[in-house]
Amino acid sequence: MKNLVIVAALLTSAFSFAQRAENRNQVGERHRVAQGVKSGEINKTEAATIHQESKDVKQAKRAAVSDGQVTPKERAAVAKQDRELDKTIYETKSN
Repeated sequence: MKNLVIVAALLTSAFSFAQRAENRNQVGERHRVAQGVKSGEINKTEAATIHQESKDVKQAKRAAVSDGQVTPKERAAVAKQDRELDKTIYETKSN
């Protein structure tokens, strides 16, 4: 029983650590977009496109976790979408 409690606590802490890292990434993306809009590097239409792409990434993450297990293929697909979002933000701010 004691081992079960310890394992549950470890799994919970590992999940919360991963969640915090994900939240930091999302906060960073939002900050980059907001800064780009403020400085004029990103217009409202581009910001809306980035926002929609961000929603798509979040939906893909939710879909991957929905069955309780994220396969390596799902993880790779979500990571690819996340990298594409980062690339879109970078390219939009740079053009």
